[in-house]
Amino acid sequence: MRLKHIEAFNAVMLTGSVSAAARLLHVTQPAVTQTLQHAELQLGFKLFTRQRNRLVPTNEAQALYPEVQRLISQLESVRRLAEALGRGDGGQLRILVVPSLAVSALPAALQRFRDRHPAMPVSIRTLHSNEIARAIALQEGDVGIVYGSAPHPTLHEEAVATGRLVCVTRASRTSADRRSTVALDDVLRAPFIRIDERDPLGAMLADQWSRLGLSPQGGITVQTHHIAMVLAEQGFGPAVIDSFTAQASRPDALHVRTVLPEVPVRVTALLPQGLRSPQPVADFIAAFRAVTEPAG
Repeated sequence: MRLKHIEAFNAVMLTGSVSAAARLLHVTQPAVTQTLQHAELQLGFKLFTRQRNRLVPTNEAQALYPEVQRLISQLESVRRLAEALGRGDGGQLRILVVPSLAVSALPAALQRFRDRHPAMPVSIRTLHSNEIARAIALQEGDVGIVYGSAPHPTLHEEAVATGRLVCVTRASRTSADRRSTVALDDVLRAPFIRIDERDPLGAMLADQWSRLGLSPQGGITVQTHHIAMVLAEQGFGPAVIDSFTAQASRPDALHVRTVLPEVPVRVTALLPQGLRSPQPVADFIAAFRAVTEPAG
């Protein structure tokens, strides 16, 4: 398929008709029809069938569309970069960050970054730590903020901050338990809101269960520390999360206790190995470090 074929196909998939696709592409209806016919001739199969004045995609078109969407997205990225280079601003800052830190620390870090780069475009994607490592290795982002370490020959790591594991429960004025610490063994022996094992901290807790000869008892499993914290605030039980996420809670909403023995939680910036990072990346890492350091 040529680029004009892909654009026409994508426009019809989005709008459902040739006339609407023509308006979207700022061309005539016959031009869209002819382009689709050429595409079908080249492919050797039909892309659409007509039903009640609408074009319905064939099974082949449905299978092709996800790849076309990815290509259109990449083309849009090229267009935005070209426009940014034409303006002389060096393009956008592409940030990949784990969901919990996107909620708790990212807004404050972005505010500091904006003070130095008020006009720079910023794109933000939330992924899990292992997904971020893969994306940065493929240079799909300029900087990734993750929990822990992700050793990889194509990645460079910079320490950002070190927090700790904490146990959070719904605050209760009538509760007699005002301890500031809790034993990890005690937490693991009762149902609690836990993080999925695909998360580095979730995997660590699963390893601790194994060492103690225990298995999870009931409780709730979630994918992000922030969701765990919100459920704890709503009274669904205690949750084990990182201290950075806990800092984002309302002071009167949660009772926060340090887990003993203390389990460090490290936040790391991932960068493509061997590439000199532009100044905005260094400034963003410095901003993130400034807003997370107190958690240590």
